Amino acid sequence: MKDNSIGDSEFKLMELIWDRAPISSGELSDICAELHGWKKTTVYTMIKRLSDKGFVASNKAKITYLVRREEVQHQQSNEVVEKNFKGSLPSFVSAFLGSGGKKSLSKDDAAKLIEMIENHTED
Repeated sequence: MKDNSIGDSEFKLMELIWDRAPISSGELSDICAELHGWKKTTVYTMIKRLSDKGFVASNKAKITYLVRREEVQHQQSNEVVEKNFKGSLPSFVSAFLGSGGKKSLSKDDAAKLIEMIENHTED
């Protein structure tokens, strides 16, 4: 991935590629027209942009992904924390859960988060 930033529309296109790859550019264009109202030229322009960024490859009009969904999600989540919370994960979690208990976690989700934190804690 040369340029690892990806816009909302590009992410929507990537979602379709991740779910259906390998997929022909024509079929992808038809799906995008139906789901998002995008024109064929718009889809082809985004495919080219994603290819230039190293996210997808096009071989004989078949589109495949080069970057896994989890890699993009990881990058985007890091960008949100850095940009909006000055890199503070506790500030992000606090904002996500909301003040005054607007959101709550199930015991199962809380246990999973605790396990993830323990697995990623530095000594």
